[in-house]
Amino acid sequence: MFAEVYSSPGVAEVSVAKTVAEKHISAMLDPVAPLAVDFQSPFLRVALASLGYVRDLVRLTADDGDLVEALAFTTALDANMVPVDRDADLAVAYGRLDESAPDELRRPVSINSVAQSLGLPFETVRRRFVSLTDRGLCISTPAGVIIPRSAVTSSVYNGIQQARYERTRSFFLSLRADGILGPPEAAHEAADDPLVRATNRIVSEYALRICPALVGLTGNVLSSLVMLELILENIADLDDRRRRSWLKDPARHGAPRRIVDLTRGLPLSRETVRRHLQLLEEAGLCRRGPSGFVAAPGPRAAPQMIQLAQANEADLRRMMGRLERLGILARWERGGAHDMSNAAFASGAPARH
Repeated sequence: MFAEVYSSPGVAEVSVAKTVAEKHISAMLDPVAPLAVDFQSPFLRVALASLGYVRDLVRLTADDGDLVEALAFTTALDANMVPVDRDADLAVAYGRLDESAPDELRRPVSINSVAQSLGLPFETVRRRFVSLTDRGLCISTPAGVIIPRSAVTSSVYNGIQQARYERTRSFFLSLRADGILGPPEAAHEAADDPLVRATNRIVSEYALRICPALVGLTGNVLSSLVMLELILENIADLDDRRRRSWLKDPARHGAPRRIVDLTRGLPLSRETVRRHLQLLEEAGLCRRGPSGFVAAPGPRAAPQMIQLAQANEADLRRMMGRLERLGILARWERGGAHDMSNAAFASGAPARH
């Protein structure tokens, strides 16, 4: 269950998230109404961990490749797998790394739906799916596109899934170690093998569910990711005392970062990052100074930031609840060191598929 600071019972009620902090950040960034915040508050510790978690998911998903293609691929796959995820038995049956659902269980999704959910131009997304189809990583049908089983059972893709599984586990355990989360309740005994695919589908749903709110704030998913990276870079070198000052006035106390600093953390080109920083600046979400950029959304962004906080809180609660019901959190709580100790992954050898 949650630590006492959260009144709702059960691990699924964690009000974690980056967005809870973002709600406060949006208010504190108003220079007219500085926010008095106790930096030791659990929600702030969780918020910082969540910001890094989401950023790391993006890095792992892109795998040093085309970020837009990776996002389109993941969005389509998430929609394809809805019939599996809605059936508890199927979710477990096709939840292990060596078991992927057959193509006939995958539901097609339109390219337009994918583009709208990411806030990207239709033609930009369509070109990615043409490329994916040409490489055998996507099937185009009259009803929409399908990411086939063959595209998600390669050793490369299995490695990405394993890495995202481990990053999610470390995120959960860090919240436990910080006293933010109490022990989870296991609905049933966890499967003998770790449910790596099931975990990844749940994590993907969480990441993609927050996209509409992020897009509503910044205009598109890439600008959102640049802003997220900018916030993390602005506070990366600050100690606890200086972070308390940053909470009151991030434009003054955040460490300015150059474009090159952001490109190190994102699979985006220098020109792409520059273009999206300009969009964020025009939207009043960041400021440019002699030494670089700082994330500093003004009071006009506060209502949207609050909506983002509310949406993300619910989405993260949903993610934790689904992981708990499948016994995944209980497995991680028990130790589950064998999850990541299999020789194939540790040695970089191809995973079984």
